[in-house]
Amino acid sequence: GAAAPPPQQPQQQPQQQPPPQRGTSSPPGATAGGKVPWGSLVATAMDPKGSRELQQLLPKLSKGQLARARDELAPHMHALSRHTFGNYLVSKLAPLAPMHAALAAAFRGRVVELLCHAQGSRVVQAYLAAAAPAEAESLVSELDGHVVECALDTHGSWGVCVAYSATHAPFLLRQISASVVQLSLEQHGCRVVQSVLQEAGNAGVDCSAAVGRIIGGGLEELALHRFANYAVQVALRQCGAAQREAMLGALMPRLLPLSASKHGSNVAEVVLSLASGPLLDAAAESIFGAGEPASAALRQLVEHQFGNYVLQTLLRRLADGPRRAAALAKVREATTATNFGRSILSRLGEAEAA
Repeated sequence: GAAAPPPQQPQQQPQQQPPPQRGTSSPPGATAGGKVPWGSLVATAMDPKGSRELQQLLPKLSKGQLARARDELAPHMHALSRHTFGNYLVSKLAPLAPMHAALAAAFRGRVVELLCHAQGSRVVQAYLAAAAPAEAESLVSELDGHVVECALDTHGSWGVCVAYSATHAPFLLRQISASVVQLSLEQHGCRVVQSVLQEAGNAGVDCSAAVGRIIGGGLEELALHRFANYAVQVALRQCGAAQREAMLGALMPRLLPLSASKHGSNVAEVVLSLASGPLLDAAAESIFGAGEPASAALRQLVEHQFGNYVLQTLLRRLADGPRRAAALAKVREATTATNFGRSILSRLGEAEAA
């Protein structure tokens, strides 16, 4: 059986350079020998070869020349941000402080539109990652009331992740929390839920509103869902102790049904990795204890392509000693030529005894 996939980690869309195009004639004023094509910067930026050359050239300019380039490009920054080739140049200029005011002016009033645009989203992300906090917050405030709309969009979702990372704006977390179940069930929305809850939790921001809605939104169904299972995993890791106990208490008795699912088995492994004390003891007893129900549960996990990984996680949580030895003995006893017993024992360093 293949290993269960790790939780998807949101990340900013990679910026891929347009491939060189043979036989493309450069526009008038294209860079020649490293000279800046003053008066033709916009036309040059819209050409594939010209855009690449300007990306190399402009960041190396003196302060005065950079100001001149900014003034020439400023009226066209919005159009370039949406352009197939021009957007790469604007993204390259985004980290340069002298460009920030011109970029902010080009984006103001258009953040939602740009964030949901294939090229524009990359440019705004680059700007937000580089801008001073007050500058970033000013633009991000335009998302207020449009967070869910952007989070459900292919390009907008990456933008919302970066917007929260750059600003920790409370309204972003609040609006995502209010629609967390709806977002978790959608591919792009779930990316936002994962990223924002991870970022908020790491910063010590209270995520309890979002986690409460996940708990009340059909926890087992979400854990079994192809996208929402990742939101459940992040919620388990980032929530406070009381909510974690509630989630573990609800999910642990459903360990077997979760383990029989590709997506649910990911959650089952997180549940076992976070459980302790009586909860972990009860899980071990339900699988390694005496009686036919426990034997049947063990057989199910040993024979299942996803369940066997859950069983490995449980075995790793058992402290060395008589209980772990007895559990391994039961796995050995359940091992056949056709199930995953040998693989489990091998991964736990018990192959020689199999």
